Amino acid sequence: MFRIEEMTEEAAQIISKWKYPFPYEIYSFSDSEDEIEELQNGLHFAVYLNEAEEACFDSEPCGFAAFGWSAQIQDNKLRCFYDDESYTDIAFGLRPDLCGMGKGQTFVKTVIDFVKDVFEDDGIRLTVDTENKRACKLYEKMGFREIHAFNTKCVDAAKGRTLSMKIMVL
Repeated sequence: MFRIEEMTEEAAQIISKWKYPFPYEIYSFSDSEDEIEELQNGLHFAVYLNEAEEACFDSEPCGFAAFGWSAQIQDNKLRCFYDDESYTDIAFGLRPDLCGMGKGQTFVKTVIDFVKDVFEDDGIRLTVDTENKRACKLYEKMGFREIHAFNTKCVDAAKGRTLSMKIMVL
């Protein structure tokens, strides 16, 4: 259903404009040059629906995936977790209009399979906002388990408010 490709400047520009509705607005992008540049740092990939899918509009990305340090919360207090290199960190997002349509599990599995093809011996680690109940439920259903809960203001999109997060592993 999905395919993962190298992030292009065009894909980064499209993704940088995505805005998510409440209560997922912290995942929205700001359409800044810095954000577009970060999306092209070599650790982000564009995800596309296969051409046979009806919802594929003009071959625009339907999601993105980030790996390694680009998928981590940049908080020095978390180094003891993120320094464990037996895991590959992942982060991802579906295009806002595709969220809540039952594509999440297949999307996440595609990203996991992509990582497992490259780092077959690594576990998978992700960090999620605990308020994102929909995502937390999906990750638990897929076998992820929580290893650490924490509060942080280190997420730019939080705009200064404290977020309750958790690190989960598979």
